[in-house]
Amino acid sequence: MNIEITQARKPHCWVVYLDDLAVNFNSLEQANAFVAQLKARIAAPHVWPHAGPRETFERTLAPRKVAAAIK
Repeated sequence: MNIEITQARKPHCWVVYLDDLAVNFNSLEQANAFVAQLKARIAAPHVWPHAGPRETFERTLAPRKVAAAIK
């Protein structure tokens, strides 16, 4: 993910770009705090869900009506 902070044309407006997503902030301090927290969360260890024993799911079908055999 590309993270970039730029100043917008409007005064006192800062934009943090996360790839194609733009997030506006009123101050450079707010933008820097957002980026710092985002980078910390990305760098944090992530635990993968534990795969328990495999469960088998059987499709339950309603009993079919069998036509009487023609003699």
